[in-house]
Amino acid sequence: MDADVDQPHGRPSQGFRFLVLGSALAAWALVAVGGIVRVTASGLGCPHWPLCTAKAIPLDQRHSVIEYSHRAIVALVVVLVVAVAVSAWRSYRSRPDVFWSALAALVLLPFQAVLGAIAVWLELPGWVVAFHFVVGMLFFGTIVYTAAAAWRQTTRPATPGFERLAWGTVLVGLALISVGATVVALDADTACGKQWPACNGGFIAGGGHADIQIAHRLLAYAVAGLALALLVLALRGRGPRLTGSLPILAVSVQMIFGILIVVAGGEGRTHEILLGLHVGGSGAVWAALVALATFSGSAAFHDAR
Repeated sequence: MDADVDQPHGRPSQGFRFLVLGSALAAWALVAVGGIVRVTASGLGCPHWPLCTAKAIPLDQRHSVIEYSHRAIVALVVVLVVAVAVSAWRSYRSRPDVFWSALAALVLLPFQAVLGAIAVWLELPGWVVAFHFVVGMLFFGTIVYTAAAAWRQTTRPATPGFERLAWGTVLVGLALISVGATVVALDADTACGKQWPACNGGFIAGGGHADIQIAHRLLAYAVAGLALALLVLALRGRGPRLTGSLPILAVSVQMIFGILIVVAGGEGRTHEILLGLHVGGSGAVWAALVALATFSGSAAFHDAR
């Protein structure tokens, strides 16, 4: 008998839990490799879509191999997300938190693919790439939510106030991601020169896109402050302690990457590596925030035992 079917009250099976966890990890890898594609300017490394070349193999070039790797991970994510959605449809319609988030990821999948195709066809205009990244993070968030909902316990580990703060932090995190995508689209990561926390000798000076860079920094400070507040509340027993410590850890590492990008300047391989780490780190921060908010609620079913 199918292990998923033998769950009369909606408790996810171990197999389903690991399937959706694997989907979340693959989606994070997709975000990270997508960041590498962006910072190495490899988005046009494959001249065809959805295949890389007429023979479906990458060219003997660095950019082509990088872009081909991104598309290979896309194929893996598609298989996993479809498998999760089918399993949720068959066995977990009694769990709205699991079922609807799995369905949302499935719906976002073709939309994200079309955006990726448009970005290639239009030769990577900044606004399309930025929108593609934000939608990709929303897609990633739905998968993380599905995984966290499948793994969380039936009892509420957090107070209602903690849960509201956690979801509020998720919204601020989404704003941070959106402004960060704008920074990348406008090549504004060096708009403040090599200064941090100052910007061109003042709080904000120098014109250009410095205002976008400052907005990004202020949102980062806000997320860091909220993540610290969540940690303090979790340690006081208002929320899950282990999961409650993850956002501040991820944010701290991410801010280090961001500061190093500024002080190291905008040239060379070191800059590329730091930008790639920063994009991957943004996925880790986003996943930590969504997972914490999801774990803070109670599972929407009653255990028969």
